[in-house]
Amino acid sequence: MLLEEKQKRKEERKKLKREKEHRIIYDIDHKKCAECKSYKPSTREYFYENKKNTIDWLHNLCKECEIQKAKQWAKDNKEQHNENNRKAFKENRWDIKNIIRENSKERRLQGKHKEWQQNNTDKMKKYNENRRHKNHNINDEEWKSCLRYFNNKCAYCGLKAEDHYNMYRGELRLESLQKEHVDHEGKNDLSNCVPACKSCNDRKWKFEFEEWYNKDNERYSQEKNDKIIKWINEDYKQYIKPPKPKGKYTRKKIS
Repeated sequence: MLLEEKQKRKEERKKLKREKEHRIIYDIDHKKCAECKSYKPSTREYFYENKKNTIDWLHNLCKECEIQKAKQWAKDNKEQHNENNRKAFKENRWDIKNIIRENSKERRLQGKHKEWQQNNTDKMKKYNENRRHKNHNINDEEWKSCLRYFNNKCAYCGLKAEDHYNMYRGELRLESLQKEHVDHEGKNDLSNCVPACKSCNDRKWKFEFEEWYNKDNERYSQEKNDKIIKWINEDYKQYIKPPKPKGKYTRKKIS
């Protein structure tokens, strides 16, 4: 009898809480947000799912208030927020990176990316200045020597240059191998440059060489790993071309 009484009281509390939070507006069930106090349709379009809330399976705050609350927390707890992001990215880096790419693609298609660039010219200028150090300062002869050293293949996965196709605007295009920084924050000379296909270049991103290219990587091979290390430590030296001397042009005197 006690159990039945407890269950009955529990159901009554649920009913009272639901009546307090919900209201029928234009024949549609609406829920009151605990933060902004406004009534919104009690669907997953306006509220996040909450499996612990057995009354309506929804959060007490609407999505807009949840997002604002999360932004404010991230602003007030920057260090913890960054640490959480680093941890999540490390554990699910491929999934998160794909989500970032898809979101960026959607923003570009909607024109939001271009609009943001136009409204944030100062940030774009700073970004471009920071990106300048990513350009390799090597001449054509040095790059050709680097390609020959790696047999005209991607240093990481071994894809041949003649097989390096990339999807661009719905069609496959043959592209040349890219100059890739082995050390993301390292030098821009030949000692830090290997040829890479677009796929490997994108996947490596800002990761440390040993962190990304190891036995857990499906593209890894000990032979390629040793060859890259040998190149960046020693062999690149024999292919460096000294810069041409700059001087004033002088005419020969005719005697």
